[in-house]
Amino acid sequence: MGIGAVALKDSRFSYFSRNCTTTAYAPHLIQQTFFIDSRIVWGVAGYPSVPLTWCLERANEVYMRLPWLQFLLSPGSHVKRILGLNPVFEPIPPIAVSQFTYHMDNNRIDVSCTIRPLIGQLPSVFILNELAADTFTHAFSNGEAMKAPSGWIRHEPGNDFYDPELRIRFIFPQESVRVSAPSTMWWGREHTRNLRWAGYSIEVPGSQGTMAPISCSYSVLFTEEPHAGGD
Repeated sequence: MGIGAVALKDSRFSYFSRNCTTTAYAPHLIQQTFFIDSRIVWGVAGYPSVPLTWCLERANEVYMRLPWLQFLLSPGSHVKRILGLNPVFEPIPPIAVSQFTYHMDNNRIDVSCTIRPLIGQLPSVFILNELAADTFTHAFSNGEAMKAPSGWIRHEPGNDFYDPELRIRFIFPQESVRVSAPSTMWWGREHTRNLRWAGYSIEVPGSQGTMAPISCSYSVLFTEEPHAGGD
């Protein structure tokens, strides 16, 4: 979780980075390199199961494509806990490397990144920008605070996350996004026993038919809204 992280996803697994290296060129300029070197495998009572993982990955894909099913997220989390289902980050040889550069200027973070495959073509790429769901509890649109989305749904310009206590908006302006391949914008929030995030994602679908890297740039803003209405 944080500003600028990468997840890869194919029809079987989701892939993440367990470690990164950080270089600070100046107080406002930081670069991080992530090797995608692990995959999530779900298991029961400590025993990992690939078939179970494949089923849960397909279920996650369905809820992203059919937002009206997202009311099942909370009961689904309880069912996983009752059945003792837990994810394990299984080490694998690195399949991709990503490099992020962050330039910070007051309430703005400008991000640029490159994701390069190390083995074959890239599967679907998700560039994640997630902060705490306990802080950003609401959405903000048309000058008013409102209920935040559950899970991932398509992001429409002008919809932001909002902290009603500090009255701060967490903004992902779509006009700042530049991607070297076709992409889709998502936003969502999940607040369960094990998952508490609120944020935005840029999805670059797989099957691009090339081993070329993916490059992307965007900005994240934080602004005060002292007179927000709504919930």
